[in-house]
Parts: sequence; C-alpha cells; structure tokens
Amino acid sequence: MTTSTSTEEAIATPNSAYADLEMRLETYMRRVFCIYKPKTEARNEYDSKDVEYFGILSLTDVRAPRRKLWYMYYATMDQLDNTVDRIHRKYGQKNMYELFRKPVYTGAGMRSRVKNHFSGLKWYVKGNILEAPPSSCYNDEKVVNTVADLYETEKRKYYDYLMLRNDHFKSYNYIYINA
Repeated sequence: MTTSTSTEEAIATPNSAYADLEMRLETYMRRVFCIYKPKTEARNEYDSKDVEYFGILSLTDVRAPRRKLWYMYYATMDQLDNTVDRIHRKYGQKNMYELFRKPVYTGAGMRSRVKNHFSGLKWYVKGNILEAPPSSCYNDEKVVNTVADLYETEKRKYYDYLMLRNDHFKSYNYIYINA
C-alpha cells in the first residue's frame, strides 16, 4: 500500500517523466558555455547589488559656458549613490545633470568603447571627461543617442556570442547532447 502511494506521488510531480531534469539542464548549459567546474552544493543566487551601471553626466563649466563637457562614470548598484555624490562634490551640484544611466555587463568595457568612439571623432578624451571640439555640432541629445547606440551594440555583442555558442553546441549529434 505504501509503494502505490509513493508511486502516485512520483507520477503527480511536474517532472515525473524526467526525474533528473534539473541536473540534465545544468549539464547541458555547462557544456554549451564550456564551464567544466563541477556543480557545487551552494547555490549562486542573483544579487542586485552586483549589477554594474554606466552613466553620463552633462557638465557646464562656469568659467567657459561654451565648452561642451560630459563625464562618464560606472559603479555597482550599492556604490552608485556614493559615486554620483563624489562627482557632484568635485564638479558642483548645479553644474551637472544626468543624461544616461543603464545597467551593463562591465562598466570598464563600456567606458573604453565610448572613449574609443569619441577619440576617433577627434574629441578631447582624458580619464572620464569627454570634451567636444568648439566647432562640433554635438549637444546633449546627440551624445545620448550615440552612447545609446554604443550600448545597444555592446548588448548585441554579448547576445551574438551566446547564440554562436548555442548554435555551435546544437551542431553536435544528439548522442553528444544527451546528458
């Protein structure tokens, strides 16, 4: 009598046809992304404090108001307010405002992508400061649009990499895929 009850409970479970479905999916994903470390017992949960943000602030130089300046920054979620406050203390609260802030995979990578793009346009780029040439037609809106395009390109790069790895793994025979 107890055996039929346990059998009925096993059949009533959502993944009764595949009792080890979680382990099979874990093995499959590890093969797709070439992660060969064995699975540990500790679960890595998503931590929102680990998300990194990249942002652009528009600066106004009081001594030379015709200068076009922008400041780039990146920080994790828990350090974001401290970073922005430190920048505000350095350059003045009323001399700047936020133009762009998005979560990114790596803030340093996004910063280098933006710096390389604008230095290719012959802008003055030093540290986190971007300065447009005096004859440039760039304003805040054009800078935001350009950085948003670079952000989408960065996201597309990671998506393409994941899809390439997935397609490469799917090209194997079913014998190799079966976990």
